[in-house]
Amino acid sequence: MPLTMVEIQNYRLSRYDRVPAGEPTVTIRSVDPATKGNAIAYVHVPQDAPKGGRTARPPFHISGLQGEVLCSVRSIDEGAYDVRGGDGTVIGRITRSGGRVLPWPRRAHWILQAASGGEPLTAKRGTVGGWVAWSLLGFPIYSVVWALSTVQGLLLLMLGDKDEAKKESAWELEPPSRALWHRSGGSDAVIDYRGGCIFHFESPRVDFRLAYAQAVLHMWDGI
Repeated sequence: MPLTMVEIQNYRLSRYDRVPAGEPTVTIRSVDPATKGNAIAYVHVPQDAPKGGRTARPPFHISGLQGEVLCSVRSIDEGAYDVRGGDGTVIGRITRSGGRVLPWPRRAHWILQAASGGEPLTAKRGTVGGWVAWSLLGFPIYSVVWALSTVQGLLLLMLGDKDEAKKESAWELEPPSRALWHRSGGSDAVIDYRGGCIFHFESPRVDFRLAYAQAVLHMWDGI
């Protein structure tokens, strides 16, 4: 199957209201060897859109290189989004369910359903092995280092060095973020997020517009 690789940086998604007028909020770039780094689409989030949090991201649309609208995404319910084509026709729905620890652990997961029918694609954040390792090793280490960096940041703040204090208190250890979108009972991934802001997807098996929309929403989680 032909494989498409794209990169979507997330640092401007949460700061969409600060993006200069006329500029796209985020550029979707190719990571394919022959076209690596080339822009292939743009994400546009209105500067005045209200911040709805993880359960209701602001509306956005994705355009092609010539300015044509490829698709638009809008929250329709808590954690649910309609994806429409350039002509306004619904082409799919994306749903996010948050993770939890009690009464039993559940990873945050996504469901991508094409309007044309067929079995939906589902993905969970992180692998079971990754979460076990993070819980046993990563989280304790993170807690200790976070406490030490916070104390150091407070001391620097007391000494009047605000810039260094901010750097020292900003240390983070990200939890597992690997996500594989596949059909029920299937082991082969149709969309694969391996980290590093890079997504792999098999274009014949998923509408590239839905893949782009899902990737943007996934990156908006702050991964």
